[in-house]
Amino acid sequence: MLNPAETTQAPDAAATPQNSVFTIKDMRPICRGRTLRLQVDDAIIAVDGQPFTGDVDLLLDLIYECDPQTGIFLTIFREGCLFHVIARGPLGCAFEYAKPEIAEAASEKLAETPIAPRDEYRIFEVLRDINRKCVIIDTQPSMLAMLASPVWLIQNRLWEVLLAVILIYGATLTVSWMLFVIAVVLLALYFRQAQLTLQRSFNLMRQRQMWMIVAARSVQEVQEVCRQFDPKSTYNPSFVGPPEEDEAKQKKRRRRPGSPSARPSAAPVQPE
Repeated sequence: MLNPAETTQAPDAAATPQNSVFTIKDMRPICRGRTLRLQVDDAIIAVDGQPFTGDVDLLLDLIYECDPQTGIFLTIFREGCLFHVIARGPLGCAFEYAKPEIAEAASEKLAETPIAPRDEYRIFEVLRDINRKCVIIDTQPSMLAMLASPVWLIQNRLWEVLLAVILIYGATLTVSWMLFVIAVVLLALYFRQAQLTLQRSFNLMRQRQMWMIVAARSVQEVQEVCRQFDPKSTYNPSFVGPPEEDEAKQKKRRRRPGSPSARPSAAPVQPE
């Protein structure tokens, strides 16, 4: 059954050759597609790791009927590059048939790009500031946050929270060791539930904005994807090396009005 939240406006089949690659034509102001940081003209070329060969109705049905817990694994083609996202329901986008040159380029890129089994991928969020410094958040819960909260806080550079935890540990330990144990257990349970919220909120406080959401197998793979779209992006730690430096532009020397080279040469005096 076709989901009314998503529609397609395909060109006339007689005018434009149809294919199984669909691009996003329009997006609702508030929708899952915007949450996933998809953009107009992004092309969906594979579903669950397999090239999509159906029509737009089948694509919409697959997205609409996916398991809301596991979602559907989509491969996106943008500006000559591929990346993956996991959608847990309708995107709220209007689709149209991709132009033949885009469909051909996307198919060639997909053919030369290996895709691992879907179970190996997890969701990463990439936040970036105005200086193109990026922070990558792994949305998969970490047991380290519960078992060794201070170590996890240092790993994610949450210094303000780390200071608060140390003060709580110190205050409770000076009162009673039983109170200290209770505080450790309660904080461990808190970090188990709030670790993702903490990372997002403190990065937003540091003037970083959500840039991309990528399904990948590792942080290095996320950095490689992001570096394709922003060659000047930087990471700490970096698995892709420093960004390429721009070639130094030769500055032309400006001539001052009073300089000798700027003065007009005097005309020679002709003898009488």
